[in-house]
Amino acid sequence: MRAIAALAADTLRRSLTACVVLVVAYSLSPAAVTQLHVNPVASGSVRGVYRFSSTAWSTIAGLGFNWVTDGGANTNYYPGQKAAGLVGMVWLPAYSNSTCTQTMSDAQITQVVQTNVSGGNAGAVYQVGDEPTANGCAARAAYVHMTSVVHAADHAARTWVADDQFNDPSTSNWPAGLPMKGSVDILAFDIYPCQSGPCHLNMIDLAIQRIHSVGLTNWEFILQDFGPCESWRAPNAAEVLQQFQHWQGAGAIGYWFYTYDSDGSCPGNVGGSSVLKQINGLAVNPGSAPPAPSARPASPPAAQTPGPKSSPGATSSSKPPGKQSPTTSNGNASASPGSSPADSLRPMLTAVESSSLPLAVIGIGALLAGIGVALSYMLRRRTK
Repeated sequence: MRAIAALAADTLRRSLTACVVLVVAYSLSPAAVTQLHVNPVASGSVRGVYRFSSTAWSTIAGLGFNWVTDGGANTNYYPGQKAAGLVGMVWLPAYSNSTCTQTMSDAQITQVVQTNVSGGNAGAVYQVGDEPTANGCAARAAYVHMTSVVHAADHAARTWVADDQFNDPSTSNWPAGLPMKGSVDILAFDIYPCQSGPCHLNMIDLAIQRIHSVGLTNWEFILQDFGPCESWRAPNAAEVLQQFQHWQGAGAIGYWFYTYDSDGSCPGNVGGSSVLKQINGLAVNPGSAPPAPSARPASPPAAQTPGPKSSPGATSSSKPPGKQSPTTSNGNASASPGSSPADSLRPMLTAVESSSLPLAVIGIGALLAGIGVALSYMLRRRTK
């Protein structure tokens, strides 16, 4: 019996030692380290805002935003945005929807991306032009090419563009299908429903149906928070909230407000800061984990956020005339638009975060300890 007890004690010591080794090894593993350093902004829903002149980064972050336009290591805004916990989308004015042509050479695009990579902003999101199909351009092929250029320069970068396909209240004028699908990593749909009279919120509902019908999963939406400007009036706070509520739960990976400050002659933030904070505190997709985003935007040195252009009464663009904004750059030479290596890791990171390995190891150790105590007790009883 003494031999059995000695063997049990030795087995217990070895088992406990193995448990300790497993716990230490897990704590030092890449998975655990990644878990500790996941950026909550990067891994959560995008809550972005267009801006033009304001550099009040802390104030913007205080309203609940985690993304802004006009970012990137190629701009002077990068340090301030980063210090405030904001991610800046990089502006790349690489396409003209007036001439339907690529306006930056591949070498120029590559240079902007490389500047961001060398400046510590690898994996940025690049905003490539603005509303490419607003004036009837067949822009998809050009955007597929520009996305490949960005990806080749930074495998972690993503491309992003605002698409005004659904920004005409006369929905019969909408193009069939989704012409820009697969052209960039992230499509952001701008629907500005408040013109004269009540807001046309059914535009949002019909757009969601179309987005779902073509199987697009990596997309964002843009809310109207400007006016009066051209054909648009200013929505009040309740109408801004109603826009969000119509988009909410549709599967978007995030959203943007247009705009925080004035875009030329178009006043911004007309709904007031309270509704911005309110919406930023709401879930984009209540009751379910949002789909993992797969793309982000980019920008060159002196860039400004694009704004609404012509009236959406016909097949026209969705924002008033304005500037365009620099954004961050992400690239992936081998990945197709709509997915990136970083995004493919998110499900694994989620699994790591919810992993029960450490608890299981502790449980096994406790069980072995219990067995050892029981054997020792039995030994003492037998020897009395």
